[in-house]
Order: sequence, then C-alpha cells, then structure tokens
Amino acid sequence: MFKPTSFSWLFAHEINLLWRNSILIRTSRHVIIPVIFVGVVFQAVALGIAYFLRGQNFSLPVMIVAANINLIFLFGLMLSRAMTSAIDVLYARGDADFLLASPIPPVRILAVRMLGVTASVAAPWMLLTGVLANAFAIFGKPQALAAYIMIPMEAAVATSLAFLLVVVLVSKLGPRQARRVSHSLALVVGVVIFALGQAPHYIPASSLRGLWLALMPNDQNINAPIWLPARAMLGQAIPVLIICTLCTGFFLAVLFGRAKQYADGTISAASYAGDSPPQRDNGHFRQAPLAATMLKNLRILLRFPGLVTQTVYRSLTLVPVLMILTGRVAIGTGPEVVVPLLVFLTGQLALFFVSIITGGDQAPELLASAPVLAATGRKAAYAAAGYASLVVMALPVIGVLLRQGGHLPALLACMAGCGLSNLILGQRLPIPLYRPAFGKTQTGTVLGLILGVSASSVWALLAWLLVVPQLPHL
Repeated sequence: MFKPTSFSWLFAHEINLLWRNSILIRTSRHVIIPVIFVGVVFQAVALGIAYFLRGQNFSLPVMIVAANINLIFLFGLMLSRAMTSAIDVLYARGDADFLLASPIPPVRILAVRMLGVTASVAAPWMLLTGVLANAFAIFGKPQALAAYIMIPMEAAVATSLAFLLVVVLVSKLGPRQARRVSHSLALVVGVVIFALGQAPHYIPASSLRGLWLALMPNDQNINAPIWLPARAMLGQAIPVLIICTLCTGFFLAVLFGRAKQYADGTISAASYAGDSPPQRDNGHFRQAPLAATMLKNLRILLRFPGLVTQTVYRSLTLVPVLMILTGRVAIGTGPEVVVPLLVFLTGQLALFFVSIITGGDQAPELLASAPVLAATGRKAAYAAAGYASLVVMALPVIGVLLRQGGHLPALLACMAGCGLSNLILGQRLPIPLYRPAFGKTQTGTVLGLILGVSASSVWALLAWLLVVPQLPHL
C-alpha cells in the first residue's frame, strides 16, 4: 500500500506493532467484539447523561474549573502511560541499531514512534470523552466535539514531555528505575484523584466551597492564559487554534531536538547498560522444598517493578476503612460496612500477588523436574501470596477487633474463603501484569480479573449478610 521506508509505511508498521502488543490483543483473540460492545454501552450511558443534563445551564466559570481539573488529571495519567510506552519503544524492542544502520532518516524513525505513542495514549480517553462529546452534540451542544481535537493535542504534549524525561531518567537510572518513576507518577495522580473524591468527608463544607470559589475565574481574569486549555476544551474557536499551535510546536521542538541524539546512538546505547552493578545475594534458602520455594516466590514479589504502587492502588479502600474504624466518618451502618470492604480487598490482593508469582516465574520447569511433590509449587505460591496479603490486611483486622470484636469470626472466615478462591483462580488464570518480551505471548488473561472481582464481590456480600442479617434498611 505504501512505499517502503516512507513515513506512511513506517507509521502504519508502528501502529500495527502497538496494536499487536496492546493488552487487548495479548489477552483475547476476538478483541473487536468486546471493544464494539463496550463502545456501544458507553455511548448509551453518555446519551442518558446528556439527556439528563440537557436543561442544565452552568455558568462559564464553573465549566472552566471543571474542564481544567479534568485536563490536569488526564495529563497526569497520560504522562505516566506515555513514559512507560516511550521506554518500551525506545529500549525494550532492541531494534534501534538496525533502524539507525538503515538509510532511513533518524528524525523519521523518532517521529513515527512519538506519533504512535501519542495515538496509544489518546485512544482510551478518546473513547470516554468521545462518547460524551457525541451525546452532547446530539442534544444541541456541538462545541463539545472540540474534545476530538483537545485530547490528541494533550496526548501529544504528554508524549513529548515523556520522551524528554525518559532519555534523562534512563541515562541516569536505567530503564527499570525509569519505569518505576512512571509507576510512582501514576500512583501520585491516582491518590490525588481519590483524595479529592473523598474531600467532602474530611473537609468542612464551608472550606470546600471556598476552595472551589478560589479556583474559579472571575470577570477580571477570565481571559488569562491559564484558562486557555479549559476554554479550548469547551469549544471556543480562538483558544482551540492557540492550543493546537502551541502543542504542535512543542511536539516538533522535541522531535527535532532529540533526532540528533537518537542518531548518535545515545538513546539505544542506554538499553544495554545495567540498571545497577550486580550485587551478591546474602539470603539462604532452607532445606525444605516448600519453604525454599515460598522464599523464592517472595523474592519474585519484591522484584516486581510496580509492587508498591499497584498495592497502594488496590489498598485505597483502606482509607475510608480506617476513617470509619477511628470514628472520623460515619457511613451506612458504621463498622459493619468495613467487613465486606476488607473481604473484597483481601481477595483482590491475593489475586494480585499470586498473579505476580505465576507470571514472574521464568523457570517453572526447574521445580517441575525436581524430586519434590507435584503440588509443591502451587502450595508455595499460595503460601507466599497469602502471607503478603496478611501483611497488608493485619492492621485493619486489628482495628475491627478493637472496635467491633463480635464481627471478627465472620470477617476472618470470609477473608479466608475469599483469599483462597482468588489464590486458586489466580494460579490458573493470572491477571496480565507482565509485559511480554517482544514477539512473545502474554502470561495472564483479563478473564481472570473479571472472575476475581466477581468472586470477591460474592464473598463480600456473604460477609455483609453475616454481620447485618436483619437488613433493616430493606
């Protein structure tokens, strides 16, 4: 279709590689059907939201604040995703030397990779914002279609900044540490979003109202440059043109500014340098096969790059739990609400930890060929993942014991059942956590995640029925 080595040919190849390496393709053969189904469902929900809001007239300052907050959150999430993708396309593939040795201009190679990352970063948010834009346009607000321009522009800026940061981080820290920085950035953004969502519970209403009023523009500064992105998101023509010009200029500046460094091999050379000098491991395995395998699994957990960040993400439920147990917040029936939350979290942590162990074991055939029982590996994975889950859940369980000791038997029984169910499920259908080597198959499936959430929900419902059997509110 396209001339070999042309920009169009390279870009089509880059998009094909990113598509084949996406989590959708890596975990499902028939990906188009669920994507279309999810898109139709999202569009139906968006139409309902737009229909409900069709008669609402919000003031311009309120709409600007809402648009600015959404753009800031989206930028943080896009930047984290773009940094991970930039590390992959620049270092993980290992094809930079071959391309640099070809007669293809380096700036063309870097351009298609930056554009490919921009497309992959913008795609999921285009789905979410696009369906809302379509719905609002149908109900008489065509300016909402500006989202189709602003989301790619924001993704282009995030990608450009990510490529700049990645080159510096990898040269100083190495690819693995650079990836951890991107995970930490995602963690900070996620915690901030969660904290703002819980703000009404720990900030007085008067203070919260004053905060929002302070963030709103007034008649004197509504035309200030700081509000340009929000006004462009709202569909104002001149701000859209200004933002597009600035974003495109920044993208081109990064592209041409880094092309020479890419051609000199500075970027590709960093991929061959180790993250840190080799260190001697002073640990010693015990003689018992089960104990030795369990210790090995615990080390696999500790070496997972996103262990801390993803554990914190999954444990954000503990924030309202601790606030309820300490009496700072009253939600629903009080401490009884805590029990199903802890049961659900136990199952999700168990599934997460056992999936790390299953996906991170690079030589399972060694244990399979060893003179030990066939169930040793499975039991050791259960023991290590269960131990890690107990470490995280110990403090809230003690809080339940001190606050409402009568609920402890039901809590422990349901936690054990939920954890064991997810351990068995995760060992057979681990969730996809590891990005496979280029050209390799994915370890894990989204089906495991869906079934894990379902199993945890069932156990959480059972725990709630045990601690609130009368259901007085029904």
